[in-house]
Amino acid sequence: MYLKKAVFSILVGFCLINFSSCKSGADSPADAAALLTEVKQWQIDEIAVNDAVTFKDGKMTKQFGGIDFERYMEMVELRKDGTFSGVFKGDTKPFILKWRQTDKNLTVGAADGNVKGGEWTIDPKDASNEFFTMKTQSTAYDYPRMTRISLKFKAVK
Repeated sequence: MYLKKAVFSILVGFCLINFSSCKSGADSPADAAALLTEVKQWQIDEIAVNDAVTFKDGKMTKQFGGIDFERYMEMVELRKDGTFSGVFKGDTKPFILKWRQTDKNLTVGAADGNVKGGEWTIDPKDASNEFFTMKTQSTAYDYPRMTRISLKFKAVK
């Protein structure tokens, strides 16, 4: 009887430890910013267009009637000064954007700040020290239809 109680207590303890260590994302925009700027580089892991994965495991997948992306940032970096630096596939020179923290999320947009629209958002729940996902939606890719795009990056270790 005591053995059953001891085994049960140990199992419950392991479950509690496991659940407490499985934090899926940041709690706030400030937490997300701190996590994302701690990592030196992020590498593209997945691209999804209208919820269909079009890039995974380093390979593009064709979607019948879908939008293809031949140009995407392979590596990005979020710096504490608000710089979002990314290197497009095939390029060596970084492309510079700006990121900023809002009340709800982080946004990534044009470096000069004058261009409205075309901003990407990073929700705190989509950011950790292992991965982050940035999302946007626009009619620019398939006018007049709205296209949703998400880019998932993983930490380079």
